[in-house]
Amino acid sequence: MLSEDLLRRLQQDLTPSPGARDRIRMRLQNRVAAPEALRATKALLTPTTQSKRIIWERISASLVSTRAHSVLTSLRAWLVIPEGLDRSLWFRLSPQLQPMQRSRSLFWGMKWVAAAVLVVFVMQLSPRLLMTPQTVAGSESMLLPHGEVSILLDSVWEPVTEEVSLRAGMRIRTGADGQASITLGDDGVVRLDHSTMVDLVDLSDRAEPAGEIVPTLSVYTGRIWMQGLVPASLRGITVFSPVGLITVQEGSVSISGEKSMQVQVYDRRAQVARDGGDTTLVAGETMTLRESGISAVLKIVREEYGSDWVEGNLTLDAIHRQEIAALQQARMAQRARILPTSTLYPVKRAVEAVDLFLTIGEEAKIQKQIQQADTRLTEAAALLANGQTGAVAVPLEEYRSTLVALATGSGDATLAQFLLKQVVAQNTSDISAMLPSDEGYILKKAVLETSTELSNGVVAGEDVRGGLLLDALTTLTQTIDSGNLQALSEVWAQLQPQIQILKTAQALELKPDVRRQSAAMLAALSLSMKKQEVLGQIQKVDPILLQQIMSYLPAEDIAPILNEEDLQILVAGIKQRIFVYHLTQARLNQFSQEIKSLEDNPDHGRILRRLYFALPGGPENFPERVRQEIMKLGWQRASEQ
Repeated sequence: MLSEDLLRRLQQDLTPSPGARDRIRMRLQNRVAAPEALRATKALLTPTTQSKRIIWERISASLVSTRAHSVLTSLRAWLVIPEGLDRSLWFRLSPQLQPMQRSRSLFWGMKWVAAAVLVVFVMQLSPRLLMTPQTVAGSESMLLPHGEVSILLDSVWEPVTEEVSLRAGMRIRTGADGQASITLGDDGVVRLDHSTMVDLVDLSDRAEPAGEIVPTLSVYTGRIWMQGLVPASLRGITVFSPVGLITVQEGSVSISGEKSMQVQVYDRRAQVARDGGDTTLVAGETMTLRESGISAVLKIVREEYGSDWVEGNLTLDAIHRQEIAALQQARMAQRARILPTSTLYPVKRAVEAVDLFLTIGEEAKIQKQIQQADTRLTEAAALLANGQTGAVAVPLEEYRSTLVALATGSGDATLAQFLLKQVVAQNTSDISAMLPSDEGYILKKAVLETSTELSNGVVAGEDVRGGLLLDALTTLTQTIDSGNLQALSEVWAQLQPQIQILKTAQALELKPDVRRQSAAMLAALSLSMKKQEVLGQIQKVDPILLQQIMSYLPAEDIAPILNEEDLQILVAGIKQRIFVYHLTQARLNQFSQEIKSLEDNPDHGRILRRLYFALPGGPENFPERVRQEIMKLGWQRASEQ
């Protein structure tokens, strides 16, 4: 009872009176309401009807084409005779006017002058209609995440689940189950493995010469794969690490580590710069970079070639290169506009001639001629895209003759050479990813061969021959790897002019790293042919063609020792020892022991090829396991060349 009285008393004491409630409500409303200053500010900032009209008149006036309006207004002011002056001129000139017969030649002359003026007027007002734009923007750098990937933004790691555009200064990290791909426009791709972190340093276009080294990204930890599609004459893709700089132009390389970096080259070459010195690594070579000590160049061990990391990335490299090559050709074709097969093509050439005639200044004229030569190149690309291959030779020949004439003509030779180097570098970059297997390779070949004809050695002839040789060897190896041996005869006929340099004195003129690359690629070609022989596909090739190809391959270092009967007995014994066991795991263990015992056998390859056909499939899948061993053996022998 006492507690209830106490609660009722507390309720009475704590309940405010009506007057107190009104006072509290008024105070809160005064604090919540906007101050008078804000209300006054709102009134001042709210535009009046007149001010709105004035602002709209200014905006609508700015929407008018200022250039056309100003030009036409000026012309009208110049051509309109002031009032009063027309009467004075008429009184002075009318007594001197005499009637005359209209001359037909004068009439036609005025028509041609009017037509020329009309062409110039249309050319100035509509350059996009008949003339090719000078440049077309390339692809931007993009991040393609796979799994757990994040970007550091304002000191916070933000997860990435879809494609995003990249800019310099970003830091990218992959998790334990994440991977990522960084596409660098047309220049290449960088793939990040699990638990990898990199910084993006420079993503600008690579227009500088090859001597310039500007890091593209820096790697902190983990493993990355780089594929470069940059011409040898331009700056490559460079990775910065605390122990050195690794640069790739055309090729594929794997880089892994943290305090020390392991560099493995699987295609073409890579350049390593550290301690003021440069080292060139070609396919099949590896180097470990440490903070101190001498880094030796070694051969990549055979087990590395069969790893998922290497095989998967080499497959993706081939697909990415084909996509970039198709994109480059399509981009050039889009710039062509009107083609030689069009009825409007004479009008386009007339506009170009008038445009060049009206250009003032030597440098401007040279640039205009170079632009028109580039137009011929884009026209050839568009003709290829339309399937009109027979008409390609004419614009390509005009492209070559125009640049050669500029290089050997009179005038400022230094200026011409400078501008020609720029256009050759740009044209080479525009088609850098193309190989002889691509439709547009004729464009790349024309650009490279034209560059050797320019005076003062814009591009050395041996560099072009070396590049064409490596492209040919790459295409030949890819054709055999694909198993499309029916097309091998046609491919060989197309590539033999570039490959036969290996049997001439010009091979000695090639740069040392080109000779090393070609030797490594020939070893890879030999391995590809051995794989097709094991699979029973090489027998489908014409023996004469096969003999021609094999004449370029490195000779076998080890001659066979076992005769055919002994070889059959050895293979039968291996099969018998494996199938003594009935359990799958026991058979696999015995298979591993048998394979290991063959490592020092001089007839290692012959035995494996026989085992491929002798051992059955079943749950153990022995043929596939033997095929993997054949590939490892081939890569080992290729790396020992």
